[in-house]
Amino acid sequence: MHPVLKKALVGFTSSLAFVFALPAWSQAFPQKPITVVVTQGAGSGSDVMARLLAGYLSPLLGQSVVVENRAGASGIIGHQSVAKAPADGYTLLFTSTAGLFVVPVMNPNAKYSLADYEPVAPVMRAPFAVLVANNPTAPKTMAELISAVKSKPQSFASAGVGTMTHLGSELVMRKAGMQATHIPYKGSGAALTDLMGGQVLFATDSLTAAMTHIRSGRLRALATTDTAREASLPDVPTLAESGLPGLQVAAIGGLFAPKGTPKEVVDKVADATRKVLTNPEVQKRFASVETDPLNISMPAFNELLRKEAEVWSPLVRQLDLKQE
Repeated sequence: MHPVLKKALVGFTSSLAFVFALPAWSQAFPQKPITVVVTQGAGSGSDVMARLLAGYLSPLLGQSVVVENRAGASGIIGHQSVAKAPADGYTLLFTSTAGLFVVPVMNPNAKYSLADYEPVAPVMRAPFAVLVANNPTAPKTMAELISAVKSKPQSFASAGVGTMTHLGSELVMRKAGMQATHIPYKGSGAALTDLMGGQVLFATDSLTAAMTHIRSGRLRALATTDTAREASLPDVPTLAESGLPGLQVAAIGGLFAPKGTPKEVVDKVADATRKVLTNPEVQKRFASVETDPLNISMPAFNELLRKEAEVWSPLVRQLDLKQE
């Protein structure tokens, strides 16, 4: 064979070897279905939100996006499985504030942290409210609530030790300089039932859980916990308007991938997610469960995650909350 032709063939063969050696993500991602892991059971708020998102992501990405429930151990099983998954974009995690910043501090069996993931896309923000029973003797303002708690021993309900409903009330009490006895329940349903029945004075819970009771007239929202008033409760002041500035309580949720997932892959999922969140039908569905689409840039999302970590993880340590 002519030396020049032989050299050309060697070069062509080397080029082919390089092409076939390229990682899968360098091809048009995605080439197969994507799994979104939810760390709670079917029918939970996270599950409903993830399935809504997946249904709209599928046509945008050109592949099926399948939600898989990996519940158990306070979400540890699902979080750890994604942290250990191949960093190729085909396994994503839908999680929120408690799973990222509370459980890893409370439970020594949780061998993961935010550092094990690549933030992919912000998805949702679920605001909370400070709640009392809607009866003539219950406080009608935050000022009245604070006065009632400071005047004599009182109690507050939560969905369980270390839940956002528990920690949210702890933040409010610290800001207001008051103390009350914590009564944990197994879920928001039981906690709000006893709140409506007068067994406890107040609770801090999500509007997702509380709005039905607010609309029925059985609960009264004294203040909402985000930076601006909620569209569904325009007459209810924020904590800042109630004399407690600089305090926000909301569940922040988004999509995450295993650490090391290529930027090209992350960007493609992020772009598709942004498009989903601008869909009017999706926004309508979010509003129906009192949740806001988190339409912010990735730098803003990363900064928000940093700030959330500075609030919740230290609070768990200060309260010395433990879960085995």
